[in-house]
Amino acid sequence: MPNYSRNDLTGQAYDLILKKIIDAEYEPGQKISEKKIEEDLQIGRTPVREALLQLRQESLINVIPQSGTYISKIDLKDVLDARFARASVERRIMREAATINLNEEQIADLDQIIQNEKRTRENDDFPAFLESDDVFHEYFYKITNHQRVWDWLKKINIQFNRFRFLRLKVQKLSWQGLIEEHIAIYEAIKANDVNEADRLTANHMHRMLDEEDSLIKTFPNYFSNVE
Repeated sequence: MPNYSRNDLTGQAYDLILKKIIDAEYEPGQKISEKKIEEDLQIGRTPVREALLQLRQESLINVIPQSGTYISKIDLKDVLDARFARASVERRIMREAATINLNEEQIADLDQIIQNEKRTRENDDFPAFLESDDVFHEYFYKITNHQRVWDWLKKINIQFNRFRFLRLKVQKLSWQGLIEEHIAIYEAIKANDVNEADRLTANHMHRMLDEEDSLIKTFPNYFSNVE
């Protein structure tokens, strides 16, 4: 293992544990132990303990006295609030992007992102598909000079991303639909059609919770704050 500093190891442990939580490799409600995580990550006790403390402060880990440490369930209220914030901001981002005359480099980048999405779907590579989905959305924050907004949204969208990962993992037929929607949004932005970009983005963001009821029925023990 490279000679990381303690702080770097803590950050590495945090990122790895967080990914396992978002990817549902550590399932909502699952009991975990520091020893098991140390073995999974091949990282020492102190950075794992510090990472777990940070995740507990972010309500992703629950410690129950005389019982143990558990992965928090997916808080549906947080999911809905995060979706509301993301949709509100992203519609503004896409409207702004549609006022830009995309240059050849930006068009080439977006064409490549779409091709990567198609390739990950064809290869049934779910983690890569989810990553390429994020790359598509993030690109428009970059070209409108709002990268910091994207970084902020990522921090408050963790519960939303947990829901989104689970939904796409189960509803594989949705993958092609998402790609088609990305292409439509891209074409509207390329055509400088502000209103169409806004409409398509609103529909796209709403779609992310379309299977809410069926997902909760499939995984009833994964969620909290379910009305």
